[in-house]
Amino acid sequence: MNGALQRASCLFDHDARPTLLFRRQDWWLGCPGDFAWHRCPECGLRLLSPRPALADIADYYPADYAAYRTAIDEERWFFMRWKRRRNLLPSVEAISRFFTQPGRLLDVGCATGNYLAEMRKRGWQVSGVEIQPEAAAYARSQLQLDVFNGDLLDAPFPDGSFEAITLWDVLEHTHDPLAIMKAVRRLLRPGGIVAFSIPDLQSADAARFGRYWIGYDAPRHLYLFEDETLALLLQRSQLRYLDRAHFLGTYHTWVASWQTWLNARVAPGPARRLMTRLSHLPILAPLTAPYFDWLNRRGKGSVVTVYAMAPLEL
Repeated sequence: MNGALQRASCLFDHDARPTLLFRRQDWWLGCPGDFAWHRCPECGLRLLSPRPALADIADYYPADYAAYRTAIDEERWFFMRWKRRRNLLPSVEAISRFFTQPGRLLDVGCATGNYLAEMRKRGWQVSGVEIQPEAAAYARSQLQLDVFNGDLLDAPFPDGSFEAITLWDVLEHTHDPLAIMKAVRRLLRPGGIVAFSIPDLQSADAARFGRYWIGYDAPRHLYLFEDETLALLLQRSQLRYLDRAHFLGTYHTWVASWQTWLNARVAPGPARRLMTRLSHLPILAPLTAPYFDWLNRRGKGSVVTVYAMAPLEL
């Protein structure tokens, strides 16, 4: 983490100087550095500046980062295997609803490949892109998946290769989401579907936790979108908006915000350890599930999934 931090600017080439919202440190994983969230006064885009350069960002993703989990079938207990597959089901069905039969699917930011493995079981021909070398190697060696290790912009897939592309909690991590979505557009066949999930700035958790909300996870989250900037992103990428849904916000996303608040506001010691231990009691996720389901139904969940389509004609 010795690389110099860099300044960021509006994705949409607006010249007005971004307005400072608040300063923030890495209160989630504790990596060093002072960061700040800004808002473009012309379009409302939220951006982290300063931020790590692309060449240095991998340093802020340790090998035990939450998304990098071992294969579901390696879980010792049947209940854990069932639970993890059940947690993936909404994302699996999110794509399946648009197709009468499976085709080719690309998952960008596929981590260790568990989602791809589930889609393969449903008949999809799957490929992945993952920037973290250990996660990509695991997906290839343990799950025998076709995974490119690197950035989507460098991936060697021909234009129009896929009927479906997914980016689950990925876009906010990228240094140039507009370039990423233009690449998605290029890789989709005419009429192909992209589904991507992003932190929802209008969520109940965003309002409740403010700068401690996990959506503002500096320095891993680099951009956040309001409705206007989301529409602009799709327009500039030549993708047609289809729908949105809330189903990924759960107790686990809430507790990430809670832990961030705890790390920032409570000094290390017995009190913080106790509150951390209590908030991670396994019983709390099922007990609170009805509340988070209710939030998602109201469109107030912490994560929103957006669906868009490539034009039928090039």
